Amino acid sequence: MAPVTTELSTLKALTFRISSTPTPQLPQHVPAIAAALANCRTLLSSTQASGAKASSSEASVAIHKYRTLISTLLQDRTVQGRWCAIVLVKATIEVGGWETLQKSLPWVRGLLGFLNKPDPPSSKKLCVITLTRIFLLTREYPTLIREITTPSLPAFVQVTLQLANSTTSSSLLQTILESFNILLPRHPTIFRSYLKQIQPLLAHLIAPTPSSKISQEQSSGLRAGITSEIVSAARRIYVQIPSCAPKGASSEEWGKSVKSTINKVHKTADKVFRAVLEDWQSSGREAPTPNGHTLDDDVQDLESDGANLPPWSGIFAGSERLTGLLHVLKQYLESPTASSVYLNVGMIMDLVTRMLSLTVPAVGGKSFQNVVRLNNQASKEERENLWLLLPDVHVASVEVLLALAHRSQASTLALDSAIIDQVVWVFGSEKGNGQIRTACYSVIGTLLERSGLALHKTTIDSLVPLVRACCDDLLPSEPINGPAKQTPGQAKANGNSQPQTTSNADTFLGSSKGVADSNAGLIGLKEAAYGLLPVLLTNISAQYFSDSLRARLDRTAILIQHKDAMVASVLNPPPSKKFGKAAASILPLMARSFPKERDVEGMLRPRMPVIRLGGQDLEMEEEADDMEIEEEDEEDAEEADAEPAALEQPDESFVGHELDHLLESARRVQHVADETATPNIPHSKSSHIPAHERNSGWNTSPQKSDVVVPEPSQFSDTAKRYLGDGAVLSPSKRVKANEDVSDATTDTVSGIAQSGEPVAGSFVPATSDFTVTSTASTVPELPEPSDADSDDDEIIPLVFGQDTDDESD
Repeated sequence: MAPVTTELSTLKALTFRISSTPTPQLPQHVPAIAAALANCRTLLSSTQASGAKASSSEASVAIHKYRTLISTLLQDRTVQGRWCAIVLVKATIEVGGWETLQKSLPWVRGLLGFLNKPDPPSSKKLCVITLTRIFLLTREYPTLIREITTPSLPAFVQVTLQLANSTTSSSLLQTILESFNILLPRHPTIFRSYLKQIQPLLAHLIAPTPSSKISQEQSSGLRAGITSEIVSAARRIYVQIPSCAPKGASSEEWGKSVKSTINKVHKTADKVFRAVLEDWQSSGREAPTPNGHTLDDDVQDLESDGANLPPWSGIFAGSERLTGLLHVLKQYLESPTASSVYLNVGMIMDLVTRMLSLTVPAVGGKSFQNVVRLNNQASKEERENLWLLLPDVHVASVEVLLALAHRSQASTLALDSAIIDQVVWVFGSEKGNGQIRTACYSVIGTLLERSGLALHKTTIDSLVPLVRACCDDLLPSEPINGPAKQTPGQAKANGNSQPQTTSNADTFLGSSKGVADSNAGLIGLKEAAYGLLPVLLTNISAQYFSDSLRARLDRTAILIQHKDAMVASVLNPPPSKKFGKAAASILPLMARSFPKERDVEGMLRPRMPVIRLGGQDLEMEEEADDMEIEEEDEEDAEEADAEPAALEQPDESFVGHELDHLLESARRVQHVADETATPNIPHSKSSHIPAHERNSGWNTSPQKSDVVVPEPSQFSDTAKRYLGDGAVLSPSKRVKANEDVSDATTDTVSGIAQSGEPVAGSFVPATSDFTVTSTASTVPELPEPSDADSDDDEIIPLVFGQDTDDESD
């Protein structure tokens, strides 16, 4: 209740201020009153029912008094009173909502009557804006459309058309056109009845020819001055006229309008380009054939067509008509439509190809691009004027291509290479024009953003002059330093006598040094080049750029402090020339130039794990992690085993010499078997043993005859294991057994050393702790050595992992 009470007090205060202020002084108070109405939004938009409480009835009385006061001001006799009423109606409608709209019909009628009064254009302009806003707000409520808009809008259209044809105010004409631009697509049925009056009005505005030699009296033109804003508003309305067609026919009507506009462009180009013989051949239209008739003195078109376009005369007027129609075609491509339409892309590309095929020839050039066939019937002045006007036509044509690329999106990707070739063709001959460079930068940037990575290297190579020009437009020009000239005395001393010339005295002053920027006034050029630079570094493969061109791009981005371009250069680095070594990067310079930028900080210090793409990398990472875990487990197990082993102090030498012990045991078994098989052989027979058998590893030696081996019969019948000196011990007792065996080995070696009988070079078998135990079976019987047997037959094979005693049977 408190907010409503406050708003009620505010509304009463505003009503008293309006009623107590004299009408001539009221315009000075209206801005403050309109701003204070925003504080009464809830009160003005609330429903006031009859028979409510006292507070509600008091609010109803205050609102009714306020509305009555505004209605009185609308009928005021003074211009100041009516102007204040229009402003207050607009402010009340904005904050009042549906409750105020449903009661605004008396105000709409008063405003329509106000348009017929001889008030200044500024008051009528505010009246048109207020009525347009009311019609627009009622769009959401079908009941209000039926009660307010439907009966009032035809009268509004009729009155405003009369004002547009008779007014001398450009601002009022622009306001009327903007109003039509808003209301026509929302109420096409109502505007359909007034198309015969709207089209002639728009025909004089969509493609004006102010340079025409036809006087204003001969051409039934408008009384108001035509500005670029008026022309733009008229074109937006003109391209929406097809939506006024009957239901279901708007798409077909739109296609016919586009085709008619293209034919008008061709017809105008036939007149403007008559000074040259074009090589272009249309695919959907018959090219004009030169006839024997003599050309008129002036380029002109005095015939009227179905679009009611005014006639024109003169090549400059023809160029204005040609560029105007191209802008209308561009507006057709940019404006939305009520339904889906059919667009003939081939017809548009054919038109643009004709416009761009004719370029300005270079002076004294001999290239293929400079070969232009001239029409001898046209004067030299007309040809020179044509070269002067061609850049404007080319800019309009490139803008049509840009609009086509934006509207069609990916539907025309196949045409990007052809479009780039045409743009490069025009840029090569007219790059000295700032508008040409601006248009080319814009369209090339748009095409590279959607298909730059798919372009061929030859297409990218053709863009090199454009890329260099882009860098030159962004960098400041070199400082102007006057060349050092020789004085007359120095010239005579050097023998260079030149005629006396006039020079600028200001060049001798040092204060004139500075930087001359020839593109200082071309704001659009700087913006287009600035936007193209990061696109070049992002959407073109790095290997397509030469080292010098890539260095120029990086240098330009650093000097002008272009953050987006520097980021693009870091993300798309040049290919490395040395294997295993990355190419130079401008990341340190970018980090120093933009230390507080979030994207730069994210590139320098990423705070998230690297996300790899592809399942193979993920599997390799998982396998590596599993191997690391297994290694850690093995290390833990080894550490756990090492702790009890350190307490027991096992024999460390057993692990390292296990294989040697097994080999020595095999030799010991062989030795014992030989002695057991031949117990009665006298020692003298050893002299008959061949030398190669004496040197064998298994041959018995007399020095070892003192070794006592227990008979197998001594322990064959017992179940217990024989615990002799050479018995195999358990691992826990192996340490002590090794000590005993080492002592016995020492005695044996000493005995061999004392005898001195072994043959030089004979093999002395190593000792072992192996002895015959109860676990062994019968000692194997080995064949006696003979002279005929070879050494290989006498060798006993030792197979690890098998019991050799089982073969004794």
